Formats: sequence, structure tokens, C-alpha cells
Amino acid sequence: MNIIKEQLGRIKHFLVILILLFIVNAGFNLRYEWGGISLIARVYIFVLSFYIIFIFSQLNMDEYRISYTNDFGWKGKYYLFLVTRIFPFLFIYILTAGFTLINYINIGNWPVKPVLRLFDGRYSNTIIYSLILFMVLKQKKKPGISIPLFILCSACYFAIDKILYFLFEPGNGVCAIKISKFFIFFFILVYDFSKSRWKLFESVLFSVSAGLFLYGIVFSFFVTIFSLSPHESPTFSMSGETLLKSGFRFPLEKLQKRIINTGSQNDIRQVFFYTEKYGKETGYETSDWEKIIKRTSIDKNEYIFRYLNKKNIILDFKMIRQYALQQLQHPLKGRSDFENIAKYMALYYTENSRDFYFMYKTGNEQIKILILKSLAYTNDTEALIFLTDKLTNIKTSLSSTAYRSLKKATGKDPAFEKGKEIYDLDVVSYFKDYISGLKK
Repeated sequence: MNIIKEQLGRIKHFLVILILLFIVNAGFNLRYEWGGISLIARVYIFVLSFYIIFIFSQLNMDEYRISYTNDFGWKGKYYLFLVTRIFPFLFIYILTAGFTLINYINIGNWPVKPVLRLFDGRYSNTIIYSLILFMVLKQKKKPGISIPLFILCSACYFAIDKILYFLFEPGNGVCAIKISKFFIFFFILVYDFSKSRWKLFESVLFSVSAGLFLYGIVFSFFVTIFSLSPHESPTFSMSGETLLKSGFRFPLEKLQKRIINTGSQNDIRQVFFYTEKYGKETGYETSDWEKIIKRTSIDKNEYIFRYLNKKNIILDFKMIRQYALQQLQHPLKGRSDFENIAKYMALYYTENSRDFYFMYKTGNEQIKILILKSLAYTNDTEALIFLTDKLTNIKTSLSSTAYRSLKKATGKDPAFEKGKEIYDLDVVSYFKDYISGLKK
């Protein structure tokens, strides 16, 4: 423990400054929305973390090995490993945890929510970059080599990390990535510390054991939070979604039931994403689907109608029609191409074609666009004729939508083939002739 006391004594003035930064950061987060102080504190933690790694990497390990062996016997090397290798990173993580708690002090459900984010790996890159610096410093190269090497290794890690999470969708791949990070972390520290002739075997064995143990603690933490949290609470949702992201499917059924009672759009999106990914059923009744649809904005619920299309789930057309009319009576804040809802509405066309044309006649521009898009999926010659008539509409948004729907329904693109505008009479005549051929 004398090593820890001595090394922390070298940074006590820096720690005092950090505490003051934390206090100021907490005050700003409670009263203002400016993130400047948070950024300063974050950068300061990075610099301080690097300095901690530097001073611990410069210790004369051979001298301490003899001292700890004399004082503690065979246990000495394990104590020394904990003090000189594990403690610096543990201390850095404590600093990061303190920053996270303060940085999110003004959010709801504090401090449980930021703690969940910490366990999910938020700001864990501080540890990784510190580990990269440790590896570089152990090479004992000149600053002219060490600094570019550290920057290069950090950039490579950042790129590889982004690529891995891009290639492996949430699921077992994410679980494997997290366990691999634990393994690499312990392997580097043990391999550098060990003087055993079996250091490679020892490093692999310890790293696998420690990595699985540490991941087991994290997994158990989220399972415990998920099991003990009230189903209406944000912690129930966050812990469940984190488990789903890591490939564990057991929270899905409970989260599916939760969104019927809460209606959070973010929760609904996440639940449907994992429901589709894992090929599960929702078990929702018609009333449940109607409740979910009505709670979501039409410009943000394409994933719901994609699922309804995929499962061929038919609901009440009057409800769908009323929902679309209410949602589209005012300009949308978000952007949507209405592709999935248009495709879904087309399922009702055969028995409700008059309603479609009445909606177009009486609706605003957004309603008209939705109807034109849905007609592309009807497989009906009357719908094709209607779309063809709209090619010459003076509103470009309507004429272009009608053309795209015709192109999708027929597989033909005469405007491109003839090098003419979509409203050109030759293009209109082409579709009319094509439709006439279908009637024969």
C-alpha cells in the first residue's frame, strides 16, 4: 500500500483541481445546459489518467518483487500485481465513474441510470487508451517515437472498434466483443508483469478466467436490476435492452408487455428491433396493436408497419385511415418516405378502394402522397390509370410520386429510356398503352 500512497502523493494537487472541476461541473449541469465545463473535465481526466499510467509504468518492478516476496512470501507477487497493475486502471475507472455521475446529475432516475451506462461500457475508452499508453511506455522508446506510436495505436483501436460494432449487429457478437476486451486487457497486464517461464500459458489462463468472471459480474448486475426493477421504470427498460443488445433474449417478452402500458417511442423501437432480429412473435391482440400505433408518430413508426407487413397482420382499416388523417393533417417535424405504411395500407385496397380515392380528393398534399405511394402495391389497373393521370399534375411532389409508383408497379421506366420528362405526353401514352395491354 505504500506504493499507492507514494504515487498518489505525486498527483494530490491534480486531484484537488479535479475535485474543484467536479464541483463546478455539477453546478453548471444543475443550472445550465452548456457542456463546456463537462468537456474540460473530460479532457482533464484523460490527461490525469495518462499521467497516472506514466508514473506507475516507471516503477522498478525488480526491486519491489524482492521486497514484496520478503514481506508476504509467495503471495507477494499477487499483491504487487494488484498494486502496480490493477490499481492504476481501477483508480482511473473510479475517476471516470465520478465524472459520469456528475455529468448526468440533472437527468431523471439519477444515479441508477448513469450507473447502468457505466456498466454498459460508457466512457470505458479512457481505460483502453490508458492501456495503449502503458504498452507504448513499456517499450521504452524516445518521445519522438512513443508519441506518434501512441497516436497511431489509438487511431487504429478507434477504427477497429467502430468496424467491429458495425459488422456485428447487437447480439452474440456484441457479447463476444466485450469479453474479448476484458481478455485483452488482463492478458497485456499479466504478460508484462509475469516472470514465469510459463508466462504465455499463465497469461492466457488468467485472462480468460478474469475476463469471464468480470463479464459475469456485469451480466449479473444487469439481470439483478432487470429482475428487481418495477416494470414501468426506466431502469427496467434500460437493463432489459442492454441484455438484448448482448444476445440474451429472455427480457424480450416482458419488454413487449411493458410498452403496452408505457408507450415510450424509444422503447417501442428497440423492442421491435430485437423482436425482428431474434425472429420472435409479439403475441399482441388487435387492441394492443391499435394502442401502439396511436401512440407513435407516423414519421417515426415505419418499423411497426414493416413488422405488420412481414407478419401479414390485418387490423381495422377505419382505425388506420383515421390515424393517417390525424397524423398528416399538419406538416411533419420528422422525415419519412411512408414506404412501409403505404405498403400496409395497400392490403386494404380491394375492399376499400373508394375510401382511397376519397382520401386523395379531400386530403392535403401529405395524404395525397401517401395514397399515391400505396397504389403502387395494389396490382390493380384502375390504380395504374389513376397514377398515370397524375403524371401531369402541376405539383411536382405529386407527379414525381405518381411516376415512382408506376415504375414500381410496372417495372417500366419510359422517362429514362426515352430521355424525356415524366409528364411528357410520350411517357403518359406509354403507360396508357401498357395498361391497355393488361386489360386484354
